[in-house]
Amino acid sequence: MNDSAPGWHPDPTLRFELRYHNGRAWTADVSTGGRRYVDPEGTRPSTPPTEATNRPATAALTLGIVAVAIGWMPFVVVLGVIAAVLALVLGAAGRKRARQSGVGGGFALTGLITGLVGLVVCVGGVFLTAAVLDAVDRFQHPADHSASITSCVRDGDEVTARGTLTNRAFRESSFVVRVFYVRPGTDNPRRVALVDVGRVDGGATVGFETTRAVGPDDVDCIVGAVRGPLPYGVDPGS
Repeated sequence: MNDSAPGWHPDPTLRFELRYHNGRAWTADVSTGGRRYVDPEGTRPSTPPTEATNRPATAALTLGIVAVAIGWMPFVVVLGVIAAVLALVLGAAGRKRARQSGVGGGFALTGLITGLVGLVVCVGGVFLTAAVLDAVDRFQHPADHSASITSCVRDGDEVTARGTLTNRAFRESSFVVRVFYVRPGTDNPRRVALVDVGRVDGGATVGFETTRAVGPDDVDCIVGAVRGPLPYGVDPGS
């Protein structure tokens, strides 16, 4: 309201009933209940009251949900444990603040509950992590063995490699063989075939065979690597 006739009008700051406008701007002359005052804050707009918040409670709820969601995952379980512990700490702080402000008690309690559940879930995540590490270790460190290529035969653009593998250990073990198709005189693979030999009794020898399309170039067949059983059927590529 600018450049209007001077007079009393409803106070735009809402601190008083009426405020005097001199025709150019609002003044500090105010009135409430028929009594005139001078507004000590001038004509500044009033600041609406800030609603009470409980940030620890909200953070506890969020972290508790995160802990439950990721705590079971192998390796990521570390972040789940951190989130669960923080949810418990902030949940307790949120409960204390809620008793003072009356806000956020439900969030804080839920944060405590999900934090506890998250810790339980993380126990499962630790066991899964250990299982994955064990499977990878068995893949990378197979039982004692020997393997060799016995023939490398071309048929058109395809080459079939045949070989044998001997389990030198005293126990039954599983093996996979990487067969490299390389340029003659080199060990740089142009093609790679993964052969799952399966379980081999201790001291036994088994044969394996694989075929790959290699194009018109001359290639030799060599054993590139022998590994243990694939971790959960997944080839880590090493």
